Amino acid sequence: MHFILISKKADFQENHINENFLKSAYAPSIISRESVKLEISNFIIYIYPYDHIIPESYSYSYHVDKDNLFLCNGLVNINRAMRNQDICKLFEEVNESADLHGDYQLISINKNGNGFLKTPPLSLRQLFYYEDENCQVLATEIKLIVDGIQKFREKTFVHHFDIDFMEDSIFREWSTRKVPQKTIFKDIERIFPNDLIQFSAGKINIERKDSIKVPEWFKDEYNNNKEKLYNEYFEMLMEFVESNLLNIKPHIEKVTLGLTGGFDSRLTAAILSGICKKNGIPFECHTSGQSNHPDVVIAKKVAKVLDIPHFHHLLENNKRPNTKTYNDYILTFYISQGDFNSKDFVPSYNRKITNPAVLAQLGMDAFKRYTMDKIYSGNRWFARRILFHKNFFFPLFYTKYETWLAIIYGENGDEYFKEYIYEILKRSEPELLEIPFAGDSLPQVNIKPYLTKGDTTYHEKEPFLWDYPYVRNNLKMILNRKFEEFRPKSRLFLKFLGFNELDYFLNTKIKTIINLYREKKIGFTECVEDLVRERFTNRYPKNKTLMTMSKNSDPYTTKLQILMDFAVVADKKSFEELEKYMDLEEN
Repeated sequence: MHFILISKKADFQENHINENFLKSAYAPSIISRESVKLEISNFIIYIYPYDHIIPESYSYSYHVDKDNLFLCNGLVNINRAMRNQDICKLFEEVNESADLHGDYQLISINKNGNGFLKTPPLSLRQLFYYEDENCQVLATEIKLIVDGIQKFREKTFVHHFDIDFMEDSIFREWSTRKVPQKTIFKDIERIFPNDLIQFSAGKINIERKDSIKVPEWFKDEYNNNKEKLYNEYFEMLMEFVESNLLNIKPHIEKVTLGLTGGFDSRLTAAILSGICKKNGIPFECHTSGQSNHPDVVIAKKVAKVLDIPHFHHLLENNKRPNTKTYNDYILTFYISQGDFNSKDFVPSYNRKITNPAVLAQLGMDAFKRYTMDKIYSGNRWFARRILFHKNFFFPLFYTKYETWLAIIYGENGDEYFKEYIYEILKRSEPELLEIPFAGDSLPQVNIKPYLTKGDTTYHEKEPFLWDYPYVRNNLKMILNRKFEEFRPKSRLFLKFLGFNELDYFLNTKIKTIINLYREKKIGFTECVEDLVRERFTNRYPKNKTLMTMSKNSDPYTTKLQILMDFAVVADKKSFEELEKYMDLEEN
């Protein structure tokens, strides 16, 4: 489900929220079967249940009476057993000593406004926070806040954009973020799964946690009896997957997996194929791309070994689609809400759940996330990328146990996580160790990789639209905030040389040259010459054009595409406005 939880402050009035929007099943990005309003103490909660995989119904997923409110969003096992079907009895078992396992959000609030929100340390379920003088808000998607809080809708998006987030997402897309807790909207913060959330006397209290503690027993077993730990973990993994698949079997027609040539989806295929065959659950895999792409070549080999159906989706014109119109970018922003970008363009979308009777699975990689930033990026990027067209996620290889192993690997994670892959495959489908991995290899086996890393990550795409004047005009207000880092005289000097706020934002060399002059490391003449050289650089076009990506594209190329994401919605006030513009309201 999706939900928005509102803590009312003393001066709260009903007109501070857009109740007509919040009580609609169309409120979240995926259309729900209904909206349900729950109230306790001074909290208002709107929830949006779905019929997808798990029937999210009263007494199973939520409950409210005069004394307590309970909510369970997602899949959770307690002490290695399936959860109680009665949510009230489930919450009787939720205490500090209970071993909770899965991907979930558990909310408990009593009549005095006290309680908690529990999540695992790693989760695909997102949570966002907003506060003003009228209320505090927690929501599972940004859209519920932007469209649900009236104050937010008074100005266009560009007034709400966060320049630090833009800089992070453009210049540090896959490296360590400076402000991981931020979102594209400066007034909305990201709450990470490991953060501590408590409700006290009707208020929301959030304690940021910048580390995940690995239990001592787990460390001891890893250091002293690794084989035993892997055996016990593998037994628990198989038990968890099989019991939960059997539980949801009546609600699904089949399980599908996006299979590539890498590590993650091969692990998932190894586990799911055997369990699905054993329990009569249809299972198939699919791969998209050029016929000679390493993902396609290796996926076919894996599927053959596992004896499972495999479907190769050959792209039209043998190229991946790309953002060729402003509407393409608007669609991407609507889907991603700022968390992924048009480099991962989705060419078509409707607000209904895609194939509700199909459990669509992807290979997940918690065992690679050995730093907090890598853990944060999973909750930021994977969550929106995976859940934008479905509500249910099966937490296979994406739970606290894999996270603990990754943290133990620590600084050497890039090498040591391969131990994990080897240990799982040798216990599940050892024949898969004899097939090469695309662009990489396991040190434990004498199998060379299939082609290079560059061959595996590059997918040929159609050209994308870049519009320099459009971006500059639409984002001028927020780009000026960055430009104003310089004193007025410096800004005048740069404008005299032909630079503007977009040039300054994109081209980091401009600031470097000015600072070298200020530090007297270069003279005035050299400074001017270097700046003029940058003025006439051909790193990015200063007109409207279609741009082609290749393996050797300039690093600026991808930055341009991300900037277009923000520019196309800068003059909008709500996601509802985007829906009307794209005619997504009832599609």
